[in-house]
Amino acid sequence: MDRRHAENGEIAELRSALADQAAELERLRAALEHRTAWLEDHGAALRDGDARITTVEARQEALGTRQEALDGWLGSHDTAFEGLHVRAENLEAARDVATFTHWIEQHELVASPKISIVLPTHDRAALLPRAVASVQAQRYENWELVIVDDASSDSTPKVIAGFEDPRIRSIRVEHGGVCAARNAGLAEVTGDAVAYLDDDNTMHPLWLKALGWAFGEHPEITAAYGGFVIDDIGGLPTLFLRRYDRETLLRENLADIGAVAHRTGLREARFDESLVEMGDWDLLLALTADRAPLVVPAISCYYTTTSGDRLSHGPTYDDDFAAIRRKHSGPEHRP
Repeated sequence: MDRRHAENGEIAELRSALADQAAELERLRAALEHRTAWLEDHGAALRDGDARITTVEARQEALGTRQEALDGWLGSHDTAFEGLHVRAENLEAARDVATFTHWIEQHELVASPKISIVLPTHDRAALLPRAVASVQAQRYENWELVIVDDASSDSTPKVIAGFEDPRIRSIRVEHGGVCAARNAGLAEVTGDAVAYLDDDNTMHPLWLKALGWAFGEHPEITAAYGGFVIDDIGGLPTLFLRRYDRETLLRENLADIGAVAHRTGLREARFDESLVEMGDWDLLLALTADRAPLVVPAISCYYTTTSGDRLSHGPTYDDDFAAIRRKHSGPEHRP
């Protein structure tokens, strides 16, 4: 409780600082408008005579220099204002996640929909058991895990054969990339909703229960996403949970694939196999084209950046980014 009071106090201080910054920016903008009006009112003096032109031009140049300096000052404060806004939003997200996590842990679900997890893997025999163990550790029982072996050449088949949990099934497909592997997994699921996990990440133990609540107690929703913790921002693990906004989503992804879930049988729930590393962004755009998702204030997974052979920000990043912008954005959004 003390930590929550401290977080609420810090959020209040940030909001007060944001209000002060906004008031100062308005005062400076008013001053700038006043100076602009002054220049316009005194413009006629420039025509009074050649003798005064040099003096007026010098005065106007000085005013222009001061105006440029003021514009720069306003720009720097706009940046600081935005930084305070982001910090306040992050603190609010962390507070909401903490509250929801405590609540969902003790909540008695009124329904327990079956949740299918699709887990593609390729040549990561050493990492796969950790990912699978995080699913088996869930505080929610009604799930199935579909492992899609994307033609691994290491000991992955042997590792998969060692999983004895009857809720775990696997298929092996020709090597076609992660998007094709996820599509193959989607064709095999039997649950009411689908979640995803990458083989180098781990699932939070309450994530499936949070999704059971989301899809079991909110029949109106078709898609959802939550937060995730990434391990390499500023040397400390960082929580990412972004508010949903369609315009923002058209510019950048708001969630990792491990944080995305949806009901089964949706026509739009299919991965674009022409994409190498941004299939999750493309999927979230498709799932939310006509209806906003439920943003669940819970940690879905722990995102690891130390594994080798990762796809994120690889050589196909720019091509994938451009392809998604063309696919989902109208001319008004394209660069």
